[in-house]
Amino acid sequence: MDHVLTIMFGLPGAGMQVRLDPLSVLFLVLLAPQMVAGALAGEARSPTYWLFALGMVLAVVAASAFTLIFGFELMSAASWLLVLKGDQKPATLYVGIAIFSAACLVPALFLPASSLAFVLIVLGAGAKAGLAPLHSWLPKAHPAPPAGVSALMSGGMIKVALSVIIREGFMTLSAAQQPWWGGVLIAAGVASVFIGALRAMLETEMKVLLACSTVEHAGLIAVGLGLALRAKAMGDANLTALGLEGALLCALAHALYKPLLFIGAGEVKHATGTASLDWLGGLMRSMPRLSGLMLLAASGMAALPLGPGFAPEFLILHAALAAAGTGGIVARIGFSALLAVLGLSAALALGAAVKLMGVGFLGRPRSLQAAAAEEPRGLALAGMALLGGLMVPLALVPAEILRLMAPVVRELAPNAGYAPLGYAPLPLLGLGLVVAVAAGFVLHRFGVRGTRAAPGWMCGFGQPPVWLPFGDPATQPTATGLAEPVARAIGRGVLPGGADPAELFVLAPLYRVHLKGVRLAEKLRRATIRERLAFIFSALVLFLLTLGLLGGG
Repeated sequence: MDHVLTIMFGLPGAGMQVRLDPLSVLFLVLLAPQMVAGALAGEARSPTYWLFALGMVLAVVAASAFTLIFGFELMSAASWLLVLKGDQKPATLYVGIAIFSAACLVPALFLPASSLAFVLIVLGAGAKAGLAPLHSWLPKAHPAPPAGVSALMSGGMIKVALSVIIREGFMTLSAAQQPWWGGVLIAAGVASVFIGALRAMLETEMKVLLACSTVEHAGLIAVGLGLALRAKAMGDANLTALGLEGALLCALAHALYKPLLFIGAGEVKHATGTASLDWLGGLMRSMPRLSGLMLLAASGMAALPLGPGFAPEFLILHAALAAAGTGGIVARIGFSALLAVLGLSAALALGAAVKLMGVGFLGRPRSLQAAAAEEPRGLALAGMALLGGLMVPLALVPAEILRLMAPVVRELAPNAGYAPLGYAPLPLLGLGLVVAVAAGFVLHRFGVRGTRAAPGWMCGFGQPPVWLPFGDPATQPTATGLAEPVARAIGRGVLPGGADPAELFVLAPLYRVHLKGVRLAEKLRRATIRERLAFIFSALVLFLLTLGLLGGG
């Protein structure tokens, strides 16, 4: 299926060309439910919101360079206006990123198929997708607008930017594909995964935590795409299919559970007046339906088994394992390091999800506002339920979803084979239900009936004294307290100033190399002529020795 339609709007005599092919249909299906959910969350009467949605649709279905640029920039301009409405400070940074993105994309779309065009595409679309090192705007801009807009920015705009990289890298520029193209995406992706997961673990404000998690998942999709692009350039059909399946399934899952989490965070803030986890708690009792939907989405964010986020990460990790065997010792070392970083990031993401639900929704309320919170009665809960319902088949029958996406994989890599998913959630669910029924029977038959007050610690669940209606704060963990061990581990002796500790932790080795280079340059400046000549001679000998060893090898 590949239908091209011309709309007589835009360039004189040419109009705009739009396309319906498997890739564009997949991303339209991905965008539709979150657009509806965002509208139900309070944006239905906002013209700017619908211009934002229109720009994303045009960018996805674009069949010409003009249509893609028009849709992409309409998306950027509308989202900037929505961010500006929320907070002017991040809007200034965001417009700078949007200008940089356009400056890279516009010439890239008119260049012939080449490595230069691919690099410009990755820079332009990667900046909009929040890939490192051009990600710093995202944790500031995404939390600024209302929750419905934040949901669509995180779940939709990021995917639109990645769809540009997919279409250009796998289709338009396929004649010039090189294996190192995939390496560029893998490097940007793994840096995004680590920085995003680490920052999410350190944050205490709900929407900022979710925005940092978006950086992580954008990086995870980029890693899958990089593995597939590298494999396609090397002629490995099976690995290409495995990487594409993992990346596309991850994009679909993230497009469902992350908007749900953002809308839920907005409803929590509306009900309590704050989104700081340190001032929440006990919402599972006062807002049970919203909390249940948030718990379902958090299972996807944490990539837990039987959750919507497990199968995509399962496929991407297996693709990285398979890629380690496609090269020499350098490839094995590199992909082993990649697996280690992905594993560490998965643990941090799990910690962030536990902090989100455990501190924000369990325990006792930490403030009067949290204690007085009520279940939302508007349409926002219906939008969240729509996204939650669509997550169920993705979590329980991911293999069937992959079969539906097979035409997309064949379009991007015609020679790619089918990679069966070696993960069966339904038997695991059946086993869990059997265990739960057996445990319930044992508790009902042999358990102690009635309730009793438990003195002591009880992690904040014990009966509070009369003079402390919310309990002793020392008996309940806080978001700041949970993040403190990680912050202490990475925040010492890196860089001066108030910069983000997660980014500093990643950039610290480069900073130390920079300092050594500055010291070396200062020594050379103060050296005598004899010392400078000795340095040049030593460097030349070292260069010739290295050249000889490489030539001999």
